[in-house]
Amino acid sequence: AGAAMRAASCTATHLATAIASMTSGNASPRRGRVRPVRVSKTTVRANGRPTLGALDEKPKTSSSPSRTSTKTLYLIRHGRTEMNDYLLANKWHDENFVDPMMIDTKLTAFGETQALALRARLKNLNVAPDVIVASPLSRALKTAEIAFGDDQYKETKLVTCHLARERVFHGSDVGTPTRTIKKQFPTWCVAEMEEKFGDQPWWYTGTGDDDSNSEGDELNIRNATGDTVTGNRTEKYPGDTGVGDGDTDSINSEDDESIDRLTLRSGVPYEPPEVFNQRMQCLLDWLTNRPEEKIAVVAHWGVWFSLTGREFENCEVCKFSLGDLAPGTGVMPV
Repeated sequence: AGAAMRAASCTATHLATAIASMTSGNASPRRGRVRPVRVSKTTVRANGRPTLGALDEKPKTSSSPSRTSTKTLYLIRHGRTEMNDYLLANKWHDENFVDPMMIDTKLTAFGETQALALRARLKNLNVAPDVIVASPLSRALKTAEIAFGDDQYKETKLVTCHLARERVFHGSDVGTPTRTIKKQFPTWCVAEMEEKFGDQPWWYTGTGDDDSNSEGDELNIRNATGDTVTGNRTEKYPGDTGVGDGDTDSINSEDDESIDRLTLRSGVPYEPPEVFNQRMQCLLDWLTNRPEEKIAVVAHWGVWFSLTGREFENCEVCKFSLGDLAPGTGVMPV
């Protein structure tokens, strides 16, 4: 019964959100660095993340519907993944680094344990969102299912949002077709993704702008797994941003010349910063147009770094007001 009610609510909310997005006005988002209120943390990083000197840069001005600061967001990063573990042993900035092409990387057993710990914390903190939103990448959906698996959330709407996906750095940030998501996570609403993409890719493929991909999902996945890709793509990467899903070693910030020579070796086209930040603005607009006032969002390191300037740990949750988020608050030097 609960799943049926969520499905009906999903369709109605999707239609209402689409109407709101066509009628909203424009205003400039807040600028400057955000100082978040920390709610809780489930684990300490295995090897730490670097602190970027670019964090204090102010985001570029962009247009968006006006956002009320009274709308509350619970921002959550997914649990530890197979790609996280790979990057602990294989440093992305090494010249011999090989992208393992872990398409839509999964949570490890430890990552699931982190999500269970988060579940207990959410219950103790009495976090009661009106809707639970997750990136359609499986690590975010699985984290959300575990963390919000308590009975108190069984009637809460579950909605996927393709705009909340990770920036594509490696093959691990490539997703799976919508039909696969429906089979693996049947309680989640994917109506918006089905309408917009069908079974076409909803992730960045390098064939067009953010969400205007022309290739079919089967061809794209073949490319992403390396069948039609020769070697690793190499792009200039002048600084350490944590590289999406992975944990990284700190790099000496005083050695500017060595940082400038770093490269990102990836088996897929990586998502340009201007495309990614435009998508982050679209995500804020999407959240603005939702009817709910309290929203939990399970997403990724790059998403929350861009919008808050904070480097989230696995299964960390922070409470923000929607009006305090802005694309480029955390500037990735790439």
